[in-house]
Amino acid sequence: MTRGIAQLLFGRHTLDGPASTGLLVLRVLAGSAMALHGAPKMLTPFSWMGPDSPVPGVLQLLAAVAEFGGGIAWVLGLVTPLAALGVVVTMLVGIVLGHLSVGDPFIRLSMGGVPPGLGIPFAGLPTWLVRAGGRSAAAVGSGSSELATLFTAISLVLLLAGPGRFSLDALLSRALARRRPDPRAPAPAQAAT
Repeated sequence: MTRGIAQLLFGRHTLDGPASTGLLVLRVLAGSAMALHGAPKMLTPFSWMGPDSPVPGVLQLLAAVAEFGGGIAWVLGLVTPLAALGVVVTMLVGIVLGHLSVGDPFIRLSMGGVPPGLGIPFAGLPTWLVRAGGRSAAAVGSGSSELATLFTAISLVLLLAGPGRFSLDALLSRALARRRPDPRAPAPAQAAT
């Protein structure tokens, strides 16, 4: 494995204890939720979007693996940047194809007494930002992009900060560092012949 790839996958774990503890909590909670979000998709990985989906089966498989496998990888802190990259791409595609394309707002408030339909404005805020009640015209998914946006933000944090030192990535990085000679150490003396 080249050093650049090893650094990307296992190298960023030097944050102090409190920051690493925060990343551990974030990884375990968000990773568990992401894995559970992707688990049902793994039951039919090539067709979880339904028979009429325009998305090819192989791309559905990649999304299912990114969510389920990425969530497990986050929990373990294993190949965290790679897992985060898979999740962020999947979430961004989901936001564009599954939410923006059907007119979902960023936040959809659950409120009683709202008539059926697309929802109503709330507190004078723009309807692309927030709507009260209702469903999107497609009536699929959550009806808002807030969860996918939150997972996107978490992915970016883990991609840029790494998993912290309480992770398998950090453990593997330390093991690789022990096997690699220190470039600052003097070269061993050569025996005279």
